[in-house]
Amino acid sequence: MNGRDRILTALQHKEPDRVPFDMGSSFVTGITKNAYLNLARYMGIDAGETVFCDTVQQLCEPGERILRQLEVDTRGLVPHVGRKNPDIEAVLGKGKTFTDEWGIKWTMPKDGLYFDLTGSPLSGDITEKDVENFPWPDSTLPSLFENLDEKAQRYYQEGYAVMLESFGSGIFEMSCRIRGYEQFYMDLAMNPSIACAIMDKFLEMKIKFYKAAAEKMGQYIQFVREGDDMGSQESLLISRKMYSDYLKPRHKTLFDAQKKIFSRPFYTFFHSDGAIYELIPDFIEIGADILNPVQVTDKGVTLERLKKEFGRELSFWGGGIDTQHVLPAASPAKVKEDVKKRIEALAPGGGFVFNTIHNIQDDVPPENIAAMHEALMEYGKYY
Repeated sequence: MNGRDRILTALQHKEPDRVPFDMGSSFVTGITKNAYLNLARYMGIDAGETVFCDTVQQLCEPGERILRQLEVDTRGLVPHVGRKNPDIEAVLGKGKTFTDEWGIKWTMPKDGLYFDLTGSPLSGDITEKDVENFPWPDSTLPSLFENLDEKAQRYYQEGYAVMLESFGSGIFEMSCRIRGYEQFYMDLAMNPSIACAIMDKFLEMKIKFYKAAAEKMGQYIQFVREGDDMGSQESLLISRKMYSDYLKPRHKTLFDAQKKIFSRPFYTFFHSDGAIYELIPDFIEIGADILNPVQVTDKGVTLERLKKEFGRELSFWGGGIDTQHVLPAASPAKVKEDVKKRIEALAPGGGFVFNTIHNIQDDVPPENIAAMHEALMEYGKYY
């Protein structure tokens, strides 16, 4: 099987030759620059010039030599959005900063590792007219897709499953960023007409982006990475009723649009981390095919329970190893043990694509990434 066959078989809830593997195909399944460079040195591979696919999270585009040696089944396409290659300004004694195409300001502290949101252009007292008159970016610009169609065709012809990054983060997340988190939460509770006007703008731009992308390379794409983080470590960020009233119908519109616009086979990929167990039935109802990153932080929720309750309707993309405690801090032996346990829970009957629970961070030693991969190849075989 090639990578695409392997992944599509798994997503049909059948067992391929082995559990498919994704690393680096999106903003939520990637690896940070320093972790990547350490891994390349450990593998004896010259990483060459590293290129960021997301400057905010310091995620880099893994090179083909490493992806092939690790037998990664996916390849990612990142549109040329502002955070991919921004104009960064150094601030004397305070780090560095940039402003993206949304007018959102990002700042990396002097001794920091990542960029943090430090300015929201629609903060303060605004009206629906202000929302309408805001200089929203054009999600259909040809420059967004420059050279991506060639990459998409090559990846497809080489037998990989191809994932396209979306235009911006999720509707909820982008609304929080452009308005300011505290203010947008208040809008949802006290001024929902403003919140809905903002969310509808993001919904509109995303669908236009899908259509523009599909016209150029839709026949090569099997997934668009969509997501909205609806949970903290211990609870939902908003109530289930608020999700049902405001986010659920808009997420459904997104998924319906994707399935209408892109060529088959196509699967909706939805990223939502944290304690989101009680929303999973809603995600299924609105057409999510794949749930990522499969983070089990809800009290009483286990991977086995997720598989038993939702494994016939959802595929799980992620959940392969704990990236908060095990991957950065445990011994290689413990890493292998954790991978084995998770494969045993999620792999039977297909419906599982192996990836870490969110991105591999700078503090992960390369020995542990290697141990993770070895365990996947050892315990992830179906036949």
